[in-house]
Amino acid sequence: MKRVHLIVHTTHYRKGSEQFAVIAQTMFNELSQEHPDDEVILKAILGKKELVAIFNELSSQNKRISSYHFIGHAGMYGPMFGTVEYPEQFSPYELEKLDIPFDEDGEAYFHCCRSARWFAPFFANLHKVTTYGYHNYTAFTKSKKKYQRIGKNQPPMYAIGCAGKKSHGWIGSIKKNIFGIGLEPMSKFEFSDQEQDRTYNKVAHLYDAVFQDIKVREDEWNWISSHLPDKSGLEVLDIGCGNGALLKELAPKIKSGIGLDLSVDLLELAENNNSDHDYISFKQVKGPNLPLPDSSVDLIISMLSFRYLDWDPLMDEIKRVLRPGGRILIVDMVAVPATPMQYPRLLLDKLKQKRQLKKYPEFAKALAELVAHPDWKKMLKYNPIRAEHEMKWYLESRFPGRKMEKINIGFNSSIIAFDSGNIEHIQDIHLTYP
Repeated sequence: MKRVHLIVHTTHYRKGSEQFAVIAQTMFNELSQEHPDDEVILKAILGKKELVAIFNELSSQNKRISSYHFIGHAGMYGPMFGTVEYPEQFSPYELEKLDIPFDEDGEAYFHCCRSARWFAPFFANLHKVTTYGYHNYTAFTKSKKKYQRIGKNQPPMYAIGCAGKKSHGWIGSIKKNIFGIGLEPMSKFEFSDQEQDRTYNKVAHLYDAVFQDIKVREDEWNWISSHLPDKSGLEVLDIGCGNGALLKELAPKIKSGIGLDLSVDLLELAENNNSDHDYISFKQVKGPNLPLPDSSVDLIISMLSFRYLDWDPLMDEIKRVLRPGGRILIVDMVAVPATPMQYPRLLLDKLKQKRQLKKYPEFAKALAELVAHPDWKKMLKYNPIRAEHEMKWYLESRFPGRKMEKINIGFNSSIIAFDSGNIEHIQDIHLTYP
């Protein structure tokens, strides 16, 4: 059986596509020389469907992948496809369903920014192949041994992980551009049969102590309250409901509520916290399938949980279960450094946060205990927050004309909010895989 080395690069997602093509050609030339008896395949793709088609074709031809190389952009949850106007990304659920015909000793290389932080170890365990990636951002260079600025789009050209301004500030930028140093070797991740718990189960009681009263998240609660539909008899779905604090606060204003979460321990606490409301119920979900009939709810809320969800598959379900005229409200945290222009607003938000901690001393104490707990830090490792542009481009492309807004600014992260408006205005998400 002929061994295959598959090289894939994206063509339209953000700038850099011309360089990706040159890097891919360089890799094609080198792998062809290194493995003269193997088949080296080079493919340019736009979206997820094209990559799935490549894997399916290889499977139908009974070919096995010895090495798979992806060249392109990436977010915290892995490679990005499509365009900024309509970005695509395989969700964890989609990756689990993806059939990649790896050889027994197959390897995967992701020559893209930050691929080693979460995606590479996840991919290694999921597909049981040794996987490589970079922790830092990548840079285009004409040498793979050190950073060398390249002027023209001609081979040889490489994408290498390298310390730079984004990862190491001005010192990193000087080392990179003046001295050509700061090269990061690819991190290697091998399959591990150790179970990874991505849920909040181990910190459920700590989390419950923090959010007994959802109004302690004043900015988030005020925004949601101001965006509730002016309609009596609301039937609400809370995705990522946690300990049920949000539905408990909404209880006097709604006809019924359903909370969904992955964590069974949080769901048990949510039921206890809402024992006085027989019209509020809770269910566990393990995938992007909502256990509700078609057109059965008026409003869906996702508060501080949308970043963990399987966006495309779930959005299709959201569209299905919402009634005509229904909408989704999303409040979440995103990773983004504050700009100098935002410093006055940042200062005001920090002062407001300090007043809030003084106003709710029990909340402040419980929060400090939660974020310091090792199980909380481990959970965050398996559930990284998204970059601001990832969520912004995704939501605004799915709901044309609707804008994401910031409701709180921090030094390295912000709280964003998004009101989809009428769900019937959503773009056709069947453009994506599957």
